[in-house]
Amino acid sequence: MPSFTGSTEIDVPVPCTYDMDVTAGSYFHALQDGVVPLVFLFSGTIFGKGGAKGFSVSQVPWHQEANFRLPVKTWKELMDRYFPDTSWLRVRRDTLDALLKYNAVHALPGLDAVITSLLEQSSLKQGGEKTP
Repeated sequence: MPSFTGSTEIDVPVPCTYDMDVTAGSYFHALQDGVVPLVFLFSGTIFGKGGAKGFSVSQVPWHQEANFRLPVKTWKELMDRYFPDTSWLRVRRDTLDALLKYNAVHALPGLDAVITSLLEQSSLKQGGEKTP
């Protein structure tokens, strides 16, 4: 960030994910409403003017932090904006290979259609009971 005197405010980009293998993504997805208390911990080096040689260096103290209450609604709107009506699903490579092979055999329009087809075959689509 550029130099300043006294105090300043800056925007800090905070990556958000819809990856269900990332605990935060899975946690946020499970929430219906309310807020998520976040704590941002800072570290780094401050370079300044002064000192014996006209230059000073100091560490940002470990206790420096900022608190923020993220509304769940804001996170959900963010995910809807960047991942509309979609979600992330990580699978093993052999599972992906099998899904791609199934897709090639059945000429489906994509992996979502492959998974939907497999779910329909197992009668688990949209909360349905599996039939014996």
